[in-house]
Formats: sequence, structure tokens, C-alpha cells
Amino acid sequence: MDETEFGKRAADALRKLDDALRDVDGVESDLAGDILTLEFEDGSRYVANSHAAAQQIWLSANLMAWHFGWHEATRSWRDTRTGEELFTELGKLVSEKLSQRVIIPRPN
Repeated sequence: MDETEFGKRAADALRKLDDALRDVDGVESDLAGDILTLEFEDGSRYVANSHAAAQQIWLSANLMAWHFGWHEATRSWRDTRTGEELFTELGKLVSEKLSQRVIIPRPN
């Protein structure tokens, strides 16, 4: 995938994550450029951002990090180590943090 296509896909994913989390009680979602910051009531933060050089979306949460690369066969962002899908994984992390079920719909 070329840099332009990566930029479009990554920006679209971050925007959809922001849209899905914007109205969830207990978390404040802020998208600034290619950085999505989720801030929780206890002051902790999760950060997702695109890295053009690596062509990945990086996620940092709970002192851990994930690197999601585009997987053409499933048309989704997949963690390079576990194969987990970005929207599902972030939904799990936010659910655990808020002690309530949060589902982030995966884009078509």
C-alpha cells in the first residue's frame, strides 16, 4: 500500500474510533490530527496514532503497546503479534477499564 492509501485508511480508522467512543460515559475521546487520545475519569490515558513510516496504527494502554498493520484479506487492522483486530481490542480494553461492556463497531 502506498503512503497516500495508508494515510486515508489510518485516518478513517481513527475517526471511526473517535466517533464510536465520543458518547461513552467515563471516557473523553479527542482526535487531533493522527493522534486519538482517550482520557478516563481517573486520569489515565490510552493513545492510538498512525505511524506512516511503519504503515501501522500504534496503541498504548495500561503500560502495554500494540502495533496494528493493515490486513488486506480481512480488510482490517490486525495486531502484528496476536492477530487481534483493532476495533475489537480497543473495545475490550475500554470495557475492562470502565467495568461495562463497550462495543466499537468494526467498519465495513
